[in-house]
Amino acid sequence: MPKITVHADCGNAPEKELLRDLNIAFANADVEGILDVFTDDIRWQIVGEADLRGKAAVRAALQAMSGVVTRELVIDSIITQGRAGAVNGLIVSESGGAVAFCDFCQFASEAGGKIESMMSYSVALKSEE
Repeated sequence: MPKITVHADCGNAPEKELLRDLNIAFANADVEGILDVFTDDIRWQIVGEADLRGKAAVRAALQAMSGVVTRELVIDSIITQGRAGAVNGLIVSESGGAVAFCDFCQFASEAGGKIESMMSYSVALKSEE
């Protein structure tokens, strides 16, 4: 199990909790947990890498990533307003590589519940050796 640190205050905000839980599902390689928060026609853009449309495409991409084991997830902030949400933080893999990330999400409704689109940015950080 990865070490999980959440600096963001999720308080009484269901959309913030959803984004927190989504990132924890990523860290735990929980494909079904990830897919559960997406609409059937999800569009997930991984900037510079992929433009996925639909749950089948997302499932295939997640399964292709299954060999990467997360050692640590740090969530620095989660922001939601209306149908929009953003989360940023750091992921450290078991091999020691660190990646800073930021995801921008569009919820299917202002009530949250499901994510209909997501744009993800990631930057590999240089090791400090």
